[in-house]
Parts: sequence; C-alpha cells; structure tokens
Amino acid sequence: MIRRRRFGFGELLAAVGLVAVVAASGLAGPARGAECAVPPELRPTDVNLPHLRERIAAHQPVTIVAVGGASTFGAAAGSPDLAYPHRLQEALAEWLTTEPVTVVNKGVPRQTAQQMVARFPSDVFAEDPVLVIWEAGISDAVQGIEIDDFAAALQSGIDELKNRTIDTILVDMQFSRSTSTVIDFERYLNTLHRAGEINDVFVFPRYQMMRYWSEQNVFNFDEVAKEERAKLAARVYECIGRKLAQTIRLAIQ
Repeated sequence: MIRRRRFGFGELLAAVGLVAVVAASGLAGPARGAECAVPPELRPTDVNLPHLRERIAAHQPVTIVAVGGASTFGAAAGSPDLAYPHRLQEALAEWLTTEPVTVVNKGVPRQTAQQMVARFPSDVFAEDPVLVIWEAGISDAVQGIEIDDFAAALQSGIDELKNRTIDTILVDMQFSRSTSTVIDFERYLNTLHRAGEINDVFVFPRYQMMRYWSEQNVFNFDEVAKEERAKLAARVYECIGRKLAQTIRLAIQ
C-alpha cells in the first residue's frame, strides 16, 4: 500500500499550478547557443549506454522511449511535437544521418513513478527500445508520496529495464523559485540521484540546469505573460532536448 502525506485541497491545487508554471517558463532568446549553455560541472563526463552504443555501431535502427509526466508530454507548449522528446529526435537526426532514430513520447500528466512503472509493459516494452529516458519525481512530490515508496518504484523500474537489457537515463525535476517554496522537492531529488548512483544510471541534471538558467536570468519565471507561456515553454523543451542529445552523443563516442 502506497502511503501519502496529505495536502489540503487548496494547497495541492496551488502546487500543481506552480509546477505547470515551471514548464511554462521560457528562455529570453533563441534556444540554441549561449542561451542553453551550462557551467562545466553540469556537463556529463561519464555516461554509459552500452546497448545503444552497440546498436549504433551496427548501423541498426534506434528506438528511444521517453516516459514521464506533463513536461515529457509537452503540455505547457501545447503539443508533443514541441516537447523535449521530439526536440531530442530532431537533434539526434542531425548527427546520426545513417541510422534511423525514433523517439517515442509516452508522457502522461500527473502520474507517480509507480504509475509509470505499471505501464512499462504496454507503453515501453511494446516499443522495443534500446534506451529509455525516464523523467520522474514531480507528481510524487506534489502528491506527497512517501520517500520509501518513491525509492521502491524507481528501483523496480530500473530493475525491469536492466533485466531487458535496455539502457536508462533518469531525468530529475524542474526548478523554479516559486515552486520550491511550496513543494518539498529536495528529498525526492536526493532519492532519485541516489537511485542513479547505486544502479550506475546517469541522472540528467535538469533541476540544476534550470536553476542555473534562472540565476543567470535566462528564464523569466515570475513575469511571463500568459499568452507567451506556450511559446516560451517550447524553447525550454528545445534546450532540454538538445542537452539530452549531447549527453547521448558523448556516451557512445
């Protein structure tokens, strides 16, 4: 039985709304180049994706499944075609010109890690991927899922992927100043990174990247006009997609 810390109804709605604002916040300029830059400590240096590397070396088609919540689905931008999985596919296609690459978007808003694991058979394994990019933790934090249950769900999912010889990249939460005052992300963030560490699975540091962009005033979290949010969200997703592509490229070189 999954145990939940209870939020008041109004508090929960406010938290969900603020998470949506995180995804809806945007970049001040084009998504390529300096606007997406991050400091050296946030650039991956040791990413291991052996099955993907083998598949590409054999010049075989590559299928990647992105599983996660609203930010995977692309809800804030208004279309999965503007979400980071699609941006990732575009970026990989620019580089892998001889091997067909398909990134399948299996984002479902407001699902916990355990709910995502429950749909692995139908939404992940059925696609026969060589790599799964798993974004988790936001809904668990919003719903107050017990940390032990969150950790168990992560471990269960990682074990299932490893047992099927599928490479994995975990993606951590999003960041905004306003959201962090309402939702306790820290424990879930630490738990997700710990799961990556003990299982030798790379954790894409989206939270720290977005915090850096916020501190550098690349993002405008608090003064984005409502009518501009979808456009700006698409730029955020493009940055994330291209950073993931750079990570994958590093892993198989």
